[in-house]
Amino acid sequence: MAVVITHAVNTTLINNDSSDSQFQEYLLIMLRFMAFFGTPAFVFISELLISRAYPTKIPQGFLIKRVKYLLFPYVFMGAVFAVIESNSQREFFQKTFFNLLLGGYTGYFILIIFQFYILHILFSRFLKTLPVKPVIFISFIINLLYLALFNFTEPFPGALGEYLWARGYWMPFIGWIFYFILGYYSGLHFDLLKEKIKQYRALIFTVPPLALLLLILLVRADIVTVVSSKRLDMPIYTAGVIMVILYLTSKYRKTPEFILVISKYSFNIYLLHKIFLFYLPPIEGTSPFIYFVISFLSSLMFSVLLAKLLSFFKFSHYLIGKPLPDPRSIQEDKFSTKLNGTN
Repeated sequence: MAVVITHAVNTTLINNDSSDSQFQEYLLIMLRFMAFFGTPAFVFISELLISRAYPTKIPQGFLIKRVKYLLFPYVFMGAVFAVIESNSQREFFQKTFFNLLLGGYTGYFILIIFQFYILHILFSRFLKTLPVKPVIFISFIINLLYLALFNFTEPFPGALGEYLWARGYWMPFIGWIFYFILGYYSGLHFDLLKEKIKQYRALIFTVPPLALLLLILLVRADIVTVVSSKRLDMPIYTAGVIMVILYLTSKYRKTPEFILVISKYSFNIYLLHKIFLFYLPPIEGTSPFIYFVISFLSSLMFSVLLAKLLSFFKFSHYLIGKPLPDPRSIQEDKFSTKLNGTN
């Protein structure tokens, strides 16, 4: 949902030009900065789940399954976005090339996730032998230095330099390495992590607002002008938000129904929501906040609806992604298996 929020704010700022609602626009811009944690948090969550399930060895067919249900949809949706944004056949091929090979559309993140799948396969056993705190700290410094390079320097002349500084530096795994390492060790020592989160909950709840305050100061002073999750100040903020979320979720015994629905169709929402935002027209007479609510809810609901309708056709799993199984059905299957085993 955090990713949808950022794009809904972008759509609002583009389509709504109400001159008497500047304060609302400032609030939406702040909301967008607050929601930037969504993309790096996905790296963390993905690696936490993999590390918890497969700490040293990946099962056979792991990558093939993800090629079918992640990479195939990435290719298809890259072409779909090229169709939407093109005015000629030549432009379509150019945009398709840009989308698929250079991360030119929202799905670029799938290429990053695949890099971390490979890193986990190659280095998980080695990482398990290393001291946790120094490795996390080193990865944090490396991540910061990498982001600082592109946040504080000018691109070198030419089209390649412009591309690298605009979005090309998003693609290599090094720009996300801290979240990967943090996710790996969090999954590996998850029970200990839960204890530490409870022990240091006061500190954990202090980090996000302080990090957000730092972000505001850097923005207002024009020190870091990047408007994305690839900012120098995001690793601290994101780590703090992740720990707060883990603490809060540990307090709920039952997951709310709407969270289960969003979780089930999360990948579909990720791939589809910008299509609906692209076609959302300006609505005369609406304030920026109302327009944002409309854009956020409509893109979310239409994405879920389309994914639900297409899920009846199995081939759609290779086009827009496969809905995740309902955790409740998984628990029921496990319970049934245990019952059948005792008969």
